[in-house]
Amino acid sequence: MNNYPNYPNYNGYSPDIAYQGYAAVQTDSRPIVPDPVEKKNIKKHLAGTFTFALLHNAGSFVLALVAFTMLTVMGYEFRTTADGTDIVDWVYGLAGTLPSIIMCTVLFISDKSINKYRLDDYVRTDKLSPSFLVGFLCVLGAGYLACILIQSGVMSLFALFDYSPLSEDYYTETDLTPAYLAQEFLTAVILAPICEEIMYRGVIMRRLSNVSQTYAIFVSAFFFGAMHGNLLQLILGFVIGVIFAYADLKANSLIPSIIGHMLVNLTATSSSFFEYFFNKDVADTAFMITVIVWGVIGIIALLIMIFSGKIKIPQNLKYHKNRTTPIALTCISFYLNLVLYIIFIIKAMGPLTEKMKD
Repeated sequence: MNNYPNYPNYNGYSPDIAYQGYAAVQTDSRPIVPDPVEKKNIKKHLAGTFTFALLHNAGSFVLALVAFTMLTVMGYEFRTTADGTDIVDWVYGLAGTLPSIIMCTVLFISDKSINKYRLDDYVRTDKLSPSFLVGFLCVLGAGYLACILIQSGVMSLFALFDYSPLSEDYYTETDLTPAYLAQEFLTAVILAPICEEIMYRGVIMRRLSNVSQTYAIFVSAFFFGAMHGNLLQLILGFVIGVIFAYADLKANSLIPSIIGHMLVNLTATSSSFFEYFFNKDVADTAFMITVIVWGVIGIIALLIMIFSGKIKIPQNLKYHKNRTTPIALTCISFYLNLVLYIIFIIKAMGPLTEKMKD
């Protein structure tokens, strides 16, 4: 049933409508400003969407707290180095990552049940092609390189004031064992990309795209970046989140973002494997070479796509604008998310210490 009076009846991803006269269909026969009933229904829809994001963040935090408390009660000893730095082993890693994975899965299943979507609606392949995937992955490389450069600039800016976007608490030592490498590969490269994509593109973006696909691209990307809890990952999550969202909308599928997310996480976690088999210097060098080569290829591909007109953001006319931000700003759940994000990001910051400089 269509929840919006005076609103086109479609569910989830509809890039064919958005890219082929989507705005004209709406503005020809529907008012630019929503009537009170439509505004009320859209507010309910947006508030519900923001509540899903809030539940993911709050639920993940609570589950992680429970997990670490249970480990302590069971006698698990959290190890530290001589200077007090936490040592992350496979048990620590699971306790830190599984809560978010669980919450993403639960919320996705809930949304899927409420809206009665079929599972194959999320993983369509009819608009995917080898050239589309190659182009997407190339552009992703450009975005990844841009994020690394922006993050470096932000850290340098903070350093001018002897401060850091990440406090000393975020600097840990990794217990590089086969068990840890297996855990990291399973959670970071396989489970997290799947679960975070079904949550932030499959739930948040899909729901927001019923109101405005452009709004859905950028807001879902912001929520995705902010949920990581620190400024540096907010930057990374937002930039690649925009690329993920655009590709998914155009392909009418979550497959591009899942593949891209896996590749980004594999690139990041490969440092652990290089360090295990070689040393940290080799790991750092391999990571930077990979990101630079991937990024340069991506920049070339991006320029070609832009000048050939292959990249076009969905239209976002006044019709859409009147049904997004002004109504979102009346939703309490929107502000609760912002407050939570700001608290986490500020809490993650700290003074720049000598240990961090080393």
